[in-house]
Amino acid sequence: MEPHIFTDFLLFLLLLVALAAGWHLGRRSTGLQLHMAGKRGQSAPDKDYFVGLNYLLNDEPDDAIDIFTDFLEINAKTLDTYIALGKLLRRRGKVDQSITIYQELLGKGIFGESAIHEIKLNLVQSYIAAGLLDRAEFILDELKKSTGAVKSRALEYAISLAQQEKEWEKGIAAILDLIRIISGERRESLQLQASHFYCELALSDMARGHAARARTNLKLASDMDRMNPRVSMLRGELEMQYGNDREAIKYLLRVNKQDSLFLAEVFPRLVDCYRKAGKEKALRKFVEECMETNSSTSVVLGISMFLRQERGLDAAREYLEHKLGAKSSLRLLYSLLKLDDDTLSTDHGHRGQVLELLGEYLETQPQYQCHNCGFELKTLHWLCPSCAEWGTVRHLTGILGE
Repeated sequence: MEPHIFTDFLLFLLLLVALAAGWHLGRRSTGLQLHMAGKRGQSAPDKDYFVGLNYLLNDEPDDAIDIFTDFLEINAKTLDTYIALGKLLRRRGKVDQSITIYQELLGKGIFGESAIHEIKLNLVQSYIAAGLLDRAEFILDELKKSTGAVKSRALEYAISLAQQEKEWEKGIAAILDLIRIISGERRESLQLQASHFYCELALSDMARGHAARARTNLKLASDMDRMNPRVSMLRGELEMQYGNDREAIKYLLRVNKQDSLFLAEVFPRLVDCYRKAGKEKALRKFVEECMETNSSTSVVLGISMFLRQERGLDAAREYLEHKLGAKSSLRLLYSLLKLDDDTLSTDHGHRGQVLELLGEYLETQPQYQCHNCGFELKTLHWLCPSCAEWGTVRHLTGILGE
């Protein structure tokens, strides 16, 4: 069952239980006769209830909601029912109706502080779904002054809202507030998120030419999560922009220690920096170490290019043949065939067509995948476009990947 279908099913179930409880409690407290005359002379609520239930079970929730809200009084006993109704409407894209329900609940003025907080938190979600971000932020600023679970949830929504609006400084402030009141694994994921928020600020600084400010934000990003390879990649890129190739090498090499798979992203830049810095001997040592310790397809391809430049086609071919003997990779095979193709001086007919088709096929294949939701991508994204989690997208491995 798809996740969204399962969520809708749970909401239907919750709504069904809540409606049954609300109807039963309503009958016990007010008596059946109070519902005999509805707003338009409707029949008894018993009939209304079962008509609405029939709509609900036949996947016609909109008609069911109209029936139930006509006769179900708003009070403390039916609050959960109305909150469930609001959630269901929001899930079905009817955010205006969801907002109306929550606003009506607040307008009654009959609920205690705890209930009001719950209503407002749900209203915030509906505001965000409707794109009414200013209204959501206004309520969250109020709820963040609360304590306990209410404050935690408000800060969570504030972080999500800041991320959606790309207001990274507001997001960092909310994360730091939340970190102070929680512990455990959630703290680690928040620190990683804050690290990426600082990286986003650094990117903006780099685009504007504010090198000092970018370095400060990258230092703060590293303080949040020292194992975030994006920080080192950005710092290396920053130093390269200003011709500080030796500094760039230091930071780009750090990527390999943080996550060796991401060396594939910086290998060409490292080779370039070593050469610009005049460190040819250190470059050869670095390449030799990579030949022994790193089997990433992209790194292998980078090494083969280096060997072709340094030692010629035969050295590059021999290296690729050796690597293909140790791992199956269409990308390595394609590169090896291309090397052979470069040495042919006569028309090679169908061979060229095969290479062209293989190259086009490889171009269409994803190279990255989110380890949280499984979404596949052709380029690296630090924020998964599907599940909106940070740092979960990594290189695919296997015959088509790394």
